[in-house]
Amino acid sequence: MTGPRGGVVAGVSGAHPEVSAHVVDWAADEAAARGLPLRIVHAQDWPRGTSPDAGPGHPAHVWSKHFRAGGEALLADARLAASADRPTLAVTTELADGRAARVLHAAAESADLLVLGGRRLTGVEGAFAGGSTAHSLAGHLPCPMALVPEPAAGILGYAPVVVGVDGSSSSHVALDLAYAEADAAKVDLVAVEVRRPHNYTWAEPPEDTGLNLAEVLSGYSERYPDIAVSQEILSGQPAVVLASVAGRARCLVVGSRGLGGFRGMLLGSTSRALIHHTECPLIIAPLHGH
Repeated sequence: MTGPRGGVVAGVSGAHPEVSAHVVDWAADEAAARGLPLRIVHAQDWPRGTSPDAGPGHPAHVWSKHFRAGGEALLADARLAASADRPTLAVTTELADGRAARVLHAAAESADLLVLGGRRLTGVEGAFAGGSTAHSLAGHLPCPMALVPEPAAGILGYAPVVVGVDGSSSSHVALDLAYAEADAAKVDLVAVEVRRPHNYTWAEPPEDTGLNLAEVLSGYSERYPDIAVSQEILSGQPAVVLASVAGRARCLVVGSRGLGGFRGMLLGSTSRALIHHTECPLIIAPLHGH
């Protein structure tokens, strides 16, 4: 069925049901906190020789019927899980035919947030499950995208939201999203500016170093007077530093593109490092405000 315009969209897959279960739970909490509806989407990419329209006379009729039923069952279970402890949450489902990237991009056109899942792996397999889909969508969506790994032990309900800031227009969009996220969750916010070592002047007085970041954040204090905000200006490789600071955060929010240390964040090695190795949910703000 087609979900209502707006709201949180959660993409689920039958390949890793334990990951999809966590995605649905996280997305449902997010939708409830924001007062938005939740739409759960599953894309079925039909193999060659099969068809969603295979009738009784088609050689693949029985297989196609079971394939479709499997997708419907996945969505039915996900809907029950999302509604279990959230009786007032509006939940709809959508079973769509096609490749996941195309289906999810279409779903994002009318969404406030797209939520995808991943598995925390190690070594050469330390990649985001369905990483090709995440990479193809990152930086190309009209709405924010949350990449949610398997739950890590030790992340508390009152953990802060961490946001990467570099003064670019993209990081301003990330700040807007991070403040809204912290406000909805009723948690603190940590704003982090990362400077690469060769761009950092150690003789620069600390009060001057933090001046620009303080100015950037000052405009939000009137809009969000109840959010406690801390600032950190650190030196190092941006992805490594941000992932470390956000190790036990509620989520890490970054912009689609940035300046200086964040340049090409979602197009090169920094993005791959964050997508593959961030312990907490990673929320990628769209290039322009949503």
